[in-house]
Amino acid sequence: MATLKEIAQRAGVSITTVSHVLNGTRAVSEGLRKRVLEAMEELGMGENFFPKKKISSQLIAMLIDDIYNPFFIEVFAVAEATARSMDYHLLLLSSIEHGDDVLYLRDLENRKVDGLIVATRLSLSDLKRAFSTQLPMVFLGGRLEVPFSVSLFLPDTQGMYVATRHLLELGHRRILCVGGSSRFSIFRDRFRGYSQALEEQGITPDPRLMVELPLTFQEAYRFGMEFFRRFPGEVTGVVTHNDPTACGIMKAAQSLHIRIPEDLSIVGFDNTFVTQLTHPPLTSVDFSKKIVGKRLVELLVRLIRGNNVPDCFIEGVELKIRESTAQAK
Repeated sequence: MATLKEIAQRAGVSITTVSHVLNGTRAVSEGLRKRVLEAMEELGMGENFFPKKKISSQLIAMLIDDIYNPFFIEVFAVAEATARSMDYHLLLLSSIEHGDDVLYLRDLENRKVDGLIVATRLSLSDLKRAFSTQLPMVFLGGRLEVPFSVSLFLPDTQGMYVATRHLLELGHRRILCVGGSSRFSIFRDRFRGYSQALEEQGITPDPRLMVELPLTFQEAYRFGMEFFRRFPGEVTGVVTHNDPTACGIMKAAQSLHIRIPEDLSIVGFDNTFVTQLTHPPLTSVDFSKKIVGKRLVELLVRLIRGNNVPDCFIEGVELKIRESTAQAK
């Protein structure tokens, strides 16, 4: 399936013009409309590509990876309130609980949702198999070339840069970075921020200290137990791609009588409410989750209503420094 950009390039018009032709959101001259239609035909796209008029269900859905990740709980709380203020109902659905995500998504489409917020690591092929290409979608922290879609990007590189620089300023030089799969742009960007901070200090990133695993407390605890047993004293600092992972690493270290922060400093990411529940309280990268939840719904509703919507970026991070980090020995 061709993208809006490919259609625009073939027709020699802007992406905005293609969007107006497809959605009927603004008058377009007959000449431009003809060029867009001809380009679509050349690309093998017929009339069935155009959205069919339907009665709105006033129902939208938010699909996430992990219902136990507090980041999504905090984002959803604001998203749900925003949806209600715009006369929509918002469903929260977790793909991690289902063995066959595609069948699960097809069931979701059968509910006739008007649009979908995708905050999960689904592939483009999964989405195309499950949904028509006409369903408006907003992607959180990533980009897939799907028509009628837009992305909301998080400050991933900047956030991990700030976290790593904090430990460097405390004198740490051997810093472990525990993150998600680099197959996904959100995690590639976080590893990039980690590497940039090290390189600024003349430290070559060690691939052995850039670990990819499922970002859950349980997986981080299992990894931490194995790593600290095999390589005692190898690192004095750890940065992670989310708070549950940081909590798992902290629990593993404490189980092996590694003192925090005296022996090991740890930094999380997202600054969720769990940072206040750990002992010691967890240093973590903060950005506005309220703005994230609000923007996700606003972008989706604008798409549903046929507006041309550009990608959106969440700007600015702040490191909330607590007792899990200290000067290196």
